[in-house]
Amino acid sequence: MSLSSKSVLAGAALLACALVSPTFAAERSAVSLSGPRADFSVVQARRAALLSSRTASPAATASTAKDLISNSYRAYPASCFSDTLPSPSNAIQPLPITPTGPVYSRTVTLGTNSQNTSEDVTITIWRVACSSSGDKLSYNPDGGYVGATLMRIQRQSAYEGDSQLYPVYPDIRIAQGNITFDNPNFTDYVRVASEPNTVVSDTIVGSPIINSTTYVLENYPNPSLGFFYFNNAFTIRFDNGYQGGRVTTSVPDYSPTSQTYPAAFLPMAVNGYLTGSWYDPTHGGEGMLTQVYDTGDGVNRTFFAAWYTFDQSGLPFWLVAQANFPIGTTQLQNVQVLYATGGGFAGHFTPPIQRNVWGTMNVSFPDCQHIKFDYNGSTGTVQGGPGGSGTGVVWTRLGNINSLNCQ
Repeated sequence: MSLSSKSVLAGAALLACALVSPTFAAERSAVSLSGPRADFSVVQARRAALLSSRTASPAATASTAKDLISNSYRAYPASCFSDTLPSPSNAIQPLPITPTGPVYSRTVTLGTNSQNTSEDVTITIWRVACSSSGDKLSYNPDGGYVGATLMRIQRQSAYEGDSQLYPVYPDIRIAQGNITFDNPNFTDYVRVASEPNTVVSDTIVGSPIINSTTYVLENYPNPSLGFFYFNNAFTIRFDNGYQGGRVTTSVPDYSPTSQTYPAAFLPMAVNGYLTGSWYDPTHGGEGMLTQVYDTGDGVNRTFFAAWYTFDQSGLPFWLVAQANFPIGTTQLQNVQVLYATGGGFAGHFTPPIQRNVWGTMNVSFPDCQHIKFDYNGSTGTVQGGPGGSGTGVVWTRLGNINSLNCQ
């Protein structure tokens, strides 16, 4: 059965603005695909060379400590996937397994580990909204919203997990702008990783697809290649290595609306990338330090904030807030705020100090560069301490944590 004879491929429609429930039009075929399979080893070697050629700065040596820096080739903010939880049904999958929002899907016939069989799979492309970084040109040259682009290869349920006879990973390439397919500089190569926020992780062409898997589309960390803006329109091609075995799908610009990508318009999920210092540029001298800790249970995190402010006489006064919250939470409500009494300078006091309830705060982060909070409280045990209430207070980030930049 040749690929060209499969009407399901010729007539597959581009699906958008809806979830796809994969419907397979063909069983696993026991007939040879058309022609001999291409030599995937050539493509494998080229892609491996692109990764291995990534070198450190000429000034760096094996005995020199290297500064921690962000991956300048990344296609999305690292903070975009900081809250991804594996599905209980697939605990080892670090990326979402259910396509959401507008999706772009094709049925693709892949060769298997047996020369005489093929298997139809559904390959779906979709985007995940990152609620920050709308102004970062490295992610979107138009300065618009930023999302990460995911791809899922879904096997038929009857064959899921079959490790005896399985499809093999196709050669995947992208055309965008002046980057065309099969150009002599191989700039159409796209790096496809099965976990986010990696630099050199890649999926080997011709490798087994035992279980349905989600991948994230990345750029190769190599200056000789092109840089894809995955938030802009592109065409992706899947090549199973046989004559006529190429299938393409067009993916339009990422243009979120409150209906298609509601997460793009929500505050950021509270995570470690929001650790930092915040202040009101018009009132220097007062500020807030925030930190987010892992609790270790894989379900919750801890938010901590220290608000360094002043009492009514103008002397420094600290308020501290702390709360546990489920991973993925975007707004912290009624966080308890405390202040301490009974302490002394440089350890000249007898523990324990007294921790007193000051009041509460509501905290959210509209984006990476701002914190928004409400407050209400008073110092009942300290005369002249800070107190009052306020809503919708917005402060600005003072700086980023080295190698933990929220973007």
